[in-house]
Amino acid sequence: MVRTRAEKSAMVDQIRLVFDGANSLFLVSLAGLTSNEVNGLRATLRKKGARMVVVKNRLARRAAEGSPIALLDADFRGPTAVVHHPSEPAAAAKSLFDFAKDHPALKIRAALVDRSTAVHGPEVKAIADLPTIDQARAMLLGVIQAPATTLVRLINTPATQLVSVNKQRADAAEGGATN
Repeated sequence: MVRTRAEKSAMVDQIRLVFDGANSLFLVSLAGLTSNEVNGLRATLRKKGARMVVVKNRLARRAAEGSPIALLDADFRGPTAVVHHPSEPAAAAKSLFDFAKDHPALKIRAALVDRSTAVHGPEVKAIADLPTIDQARAMLLGVIQAPATTLVRLINTPATQLVSVNKQRADAAEGGATN
């Protein structure tokens, strides 16, 4: 289908909106996947708050000009889909790698994290190993609470021991009175 210059310009603007709204994005190859598998991937990503857009490489390169996404310029080749998440790269990466376990045709080529760091090839797997934002918050909360919990336990230990000693003495006195 032949597209006019205006249609191509509108497509570039749409792709640029996707790039501008994404904190992190992944370039994946969907070659070898059926349409049902692609739809399953979209559904999986949607559950995690991520989206996937299939792009024409030439138009995507044009949309990336002058932005950090230009770092991935060489990875726009072959059938390309852009998976993007507005805030959490680990959630999108985990979803992609979990899907790729069951569908080896899915190839994850590159990623751009926090609009500044380009990661290529197998190094993208490291992003999937990162904790999600919620997991990181829970870990941080645990680290913050640990000293307070330890302090409360240490403060309560003498009182607990005193109660235990008094109970043992009462039990001993009660045992001696009944004999």
